[in-house]
This record gives sequence, C-alpha cells and structure tokens, in this order.
Amino acid sequence: MLTDNLLRWVLGERGQLRHVYVKHHRVGETLPPSQYTILDDVIYIIKIETKDDNGNWVPFNADDVQLEFVRIDPFIRKKMEHKNGEYKLVMKLPDVYGVFKFVVDYYRVGYTHLLSVTQVPVRPFTHTQYERFLVAAYPYYGSAISMMIGLILFSFIFLYLKDDKEKGE
Repeated sequence: MLTDNLLRWVLGERGQLRHVYVKHHRVGETLPPSQYTILDDVIYIIKIETKDDNGNWVPFNADDVQLEFVRIDPFIRKKMEHKNGEYKLVMKLPDVYGVFKFVVDYYRVGYTHLLSVTQVPVRPFTHTQYERFLVAAYPYYGSAISMMIGLILFSFIFLYLKDDKEKGE
C-alpha cells in the first residue's frame, strides 16, 4: 500500500495541483480593470483542483492557502476562504502605488508546487478623486482667510483715515 501510494506520487498520478482559473476585480464589478487605484476594494478568486485516484480532477480543499500582494516585499498576506475548491479573498489595496503582483505560492507535503502570479498596476488618485477640503488643512485655510481680512482692513484704514491736524500749521 505504501509503495503503491509512493509510486503514484512519484509518477504524478496523485498529489498534483493545478489552478483552473484566476479572477480579480473591484468590489461591485465583474471585469478586471486595466489598472487599480490605491485603496480600492478588490476581490481575488482562484479555483484549485487535484487529481483523485481515478485520474479525474476534483476540487482541492485546504485551509492554509494564502494570497500575497507583492511589490518588492509582500504588502498584504492573507489566508483565503474556500468553498468547493474556489478560494476567495476580499481586501483593500494599500495606499502605495506601483506595479504589484497577486501571488498564490502553495507548498504542501505530498502535493506538487502551485504558483499563480498575476501582475497589476496600482496608480495614485487623480486630482479630481481627492477630497475637496482636507480636515487637516483647516488651520491653513483659517490663516489665509484671516490674512486676507487683515489686509483689507489695513488698506481701508490707511486709505480713508484723515489726520486731525493740517500739515501746514
């Protein structure tokens, strides 16, 4: 029995893993965008299958499959939820822009190595996507407005104030 199982594993008849499809898109959409924006909510889905004893591909279920969102180092590493071989993760992208990769790199004793890499660009906000007024800038807004009011008052007083005495006397 042990030799039979070991022989099947060595010859690739048992313990093979493959990913059938990979999907990623923003929450509320169905198609992947050409580029993501920082702080987007993203759904990542991957379907993983393994061979059974008859050589048929069946859904693979494991609790330790992780997704990494990598630029140079992983920014996000989270465990994925699974249902019937389909692994899903909803996450918020970091507030760092650049070229990132969705990486599923799965090693498990008795199974082949599974690697899925999908490269996506993440861009910063455009100037129209930022908040109109920033709360942290209210002191600067106040100082600019007070300087304008002070300049108007100073100009009014300087231009329209008369001296009590005539210069010739």
